[in-house]
Amino acid sequence: MNIIIVGCGRVGSRLIQVLEDMGHDISVLEEIASNLEYLHTLEDFSFNGMTSIGSPIDVDMLREAGIENCDALVAVCPEDNINIMVAQMATELFHVPCVLARIADPDRKKIFAERFGMQAICPTNLTVEAILHGILNGPKSKRITIGSSTVSFLPVTADSSMFNRPLSSVSVPDGQMILGILRANGTMELNINPSPLIHSGDRIIFGSLAD
Repeated sequence: MNIIIVGCGRVGSRLIQVLEDMGHDISVLEEIASNLEYLHTLEDFSFNGMTSIGSPIDVDMLREAGIENCDALVAVCPEDNINIMVAQMATELFHVPCVLARIADPDRKKIFAERFGMQAICPTNLTVEAILHGILNGPKSKRITIGSSTVSFLPVTADSSMFNRPLSSVSVPDGQMILGILRANGTMELNINPSPLIHSGDRIIFGSLAD
């Protein structure tokens, strides 16, 4: 894929490295020339793509970076406003097939994702969710990102009081859902009718929106 990365800070530079190592063609648009030095701090990596220095919300600069022929654009500048504007321009003016913006403010991320259909990620939400699971539940949770939302799944060992009861009878905390049961043998049964019975050694898989 031909991918434009707008913003070459620590996140942008690391993303560039990963994508280029995967074989993608990368172009970088950065407003502050000194930020390109981050590319030289990455171990065992030499950037082979094109770099452009200028305002990321300037139409001519976006064209110079190759937006008219790119397959995807990712905006990871430090400022939410810039990322939002770049994403809107890429979508509405240049019709880039895949556009993603980093929005640090959870409320703004939700607004632009829900009202404007913007594909966005919120590092604030993801960091808080990772810390909570790290200190409360250990490394047992799994996350899946679909569109602009990230769903977190956490297996919780069933209490003996639940044994031989249907999964549908388990009370669900606000903001969560039950995906299914993870059996002791590693197989999984979904929370569908007829509701599976809970047995000793089972873990109930709860799901919630992390971002």
